[in-house]
Amino acid sequence: MSFTWPAFLWLLLLIPAFIGFLAWVNRRRERTAEAFADAHLLGSVVRRPPKAHVRWPLALQLLALCLLLLAAARPVASPPLPTNKAAIVLAVDTSRSMLATDLNPNRLEAAKATARKFIELAPPTTQIGLVSFSDSASALVMPTTDRQKLLEAIERLKPAQNTSIENAIITGVRMLPGRNTLRPPAELQPPGLSQPDPLQGIPDLPLPQQAQPPANLPPGSLVILSDGASNVSSNPTLPTRTTLEVAARFAKNANVRLYTFPMGQPGGAVTQIEGRHYYIPFEPRNLEQLAQATGGKNTYPPTEEALRAIVKELGVVIRWEGTKTEVSSLLSALAAALMILAAGLSLRWQRRVP
Repeated sequence: MSFTWPAFLWLLLLIPAFIGFLAWVNRRRERTAEAFADAHLLGSVVRRPPKAHVRWPLALQLLALCLLLLAAARPVASPPLPTNKAAIVLAVDTSRSMLATDLNPNRLEAAKATARKFIELAPPTTQIGLVSFSDSASALVMPTTDRQKLLEAIERLKPAQNTSIENAIITGVRMLPGRNTLRPPAELQPPGLSQPDPLQGIPDLPLPQQAQPPANLPPGSLVILSDGASNVSSNPTLPTRTTLEVAARFAKNANVRLYTFPMGQPGGAVTQIEGRHYYIPFEPRNLEQLAQATGGKNTYPPTEEALRAIVKELGVVIRWEGTKTEVSSLLSALAAALMILAAGLSLRWQRRVP
């Protein structure tokens, strides 16, 4: 236990001084009574209450005074309290394929609306982060309870170029608490080249000396909103299916489950982009396999009812942990209870309230 104002603890020295003063006053009264009354008649003139009836109320009052002085020093304790440790990262696909108009008005806007609804339904204590991904992944918002910051970042999402789902998984996993020191799989690193770290330069990201073992990592989930097409990899020598399997294994080893929301309609769509018409496919199978490989869920279509079910599953993970809390009010309440008890005993035994 620590104290915000420890100087007030010196006032506790007044307690033994006060006890000595009471003993001196009591002794003085006895001497005065002996001086003005016959010792043989004193017992019949003055009825002394039992010592316990005097000492117990006094002891309770002194204990209450000690508690009040401790409360004045503003003690801070770390009792185990239930804490919501749930952390989720939303990964939104911002590739050009998300401009397909098989969803109204297009896949990207539908994904943004789904992300906003997810944030709205999540408990206020759930930490949520945001990743956007196209050719590469960008950590836009680290997991936080600041909903306005998330909504503003979602509003700024703009379409880019191609799609790399594995980069979104690697970045999203490393954004979750306790995982920032995990190194990306070597299979996804092109030989002789070093990829820029999307988490580098994030000011509010803690940097512990080493990553915790997976068994002790706090819970985390990655929610992917995409049309499922992945056509860019950090290691172009590997096929798309292999890179996704490697990324899913990386997430599973880090105790992260992938929840996927396919954005699109079966059969894809022909969409005009920059004056030219393109056929844009819809590939939900990739997302289904990612969810299955990590023990997550693939949700299609992402209706509000389905979102509520996912949020209920992911939004609250209670863990008991020591949390610094000022306990002045608790000590004050206990002191008040002792004072009331002392007054009640004194009223019952001595017919007066001290």
